[in-house]
Amino acid sequence: MAKGKRVPLSHSLRLWLSAMLAITVVSHVAYAEDLVLVAADSRPTAYIANGKPTGILVDVVTEAFRRSGQSIKIQLMPWARCLAEVRDGNVDGIFSVFKLPEREAFLAYTDIPVITQVEVFFVHTDSKIQFNGNLTALSNHKVGVIRDTSYGPEIDKLVKNGTWPKVTYTSSVDSLVAMLAAKRIDISPSYRAVFLDAAKQAGSIGKIRELTPAVESIPSYLAFNKKRDYTQTIVKFNKALASMKTDKSFDAIYAKYLN
Repeated sequence: MAKGKRVPLSHSLRLWLSAMLAITVVSHVAYAEDLVLVAADSRPTAYIANGKPTGILVDVVTEAFRRSGQSIKIQLMPWARCLAEVRDGNVDGIFSVFKLPEREAFLAYTDIPVITQVEVFFVHTDSKIQFNGNLTALSNHKVGVIRDTSYGPEIDKLVKNGTWPKVTYTSSVDSLVAMLAAKRIDISPSYRAVFLDAAKQAGSIGKIRELTPAVESIPSYLAFNKKRDYTQTIVKFNKALASMKTDKSFDAIYAKYLN
């Protein structure tokens, strides 16, 4: 072979090299790509502090993905928009979300809850309303709820079928606190830590009180849209979250914000 003369590659070899290069590039992009996750903007679970997302759920999810080797970006927005964005496939995942049949149609859930929400009723401090566990007995009161938020199957059913006919919808827990403090609504189901924190931030903690007993405790999860296959991501997240519960770092995050 003459010095410096190139031997032409065969057509099949060129195709093979091109395919290998494409696979390498795609694999690199898939590995490096951040997952985009959304959450409702509410303290103490997910909120902005010093210009970046923080909170119980933000810290839990961030640490689990750090352990699994996956980079993420978290966006906070009203809950109804969170659901719309993940349903349409505009973002990868959402947290935290209850398991409901209508949501399982478009969401693939992780196995381990990121939080168990303790649901209670709140009323104005001057209110004479009492709760003995009978949800239908509250039908004559003006109830405030967040739009597109699930409060568990029993309350959801009462709202949807009209058993509670006096329902006011709003977009955030801050609005619910303001309406309750101003006596524009009589009662609101909510998640204890979130509602109490919102009342504290608004300076309305002395204007609201919690009814007992609690309605129920509901596990809530991280979930992904079903427009792509996140099977391996879910497996790795489950493993990482389980390790956080074993080494107590999961509990430490909760203690940091709730104690």
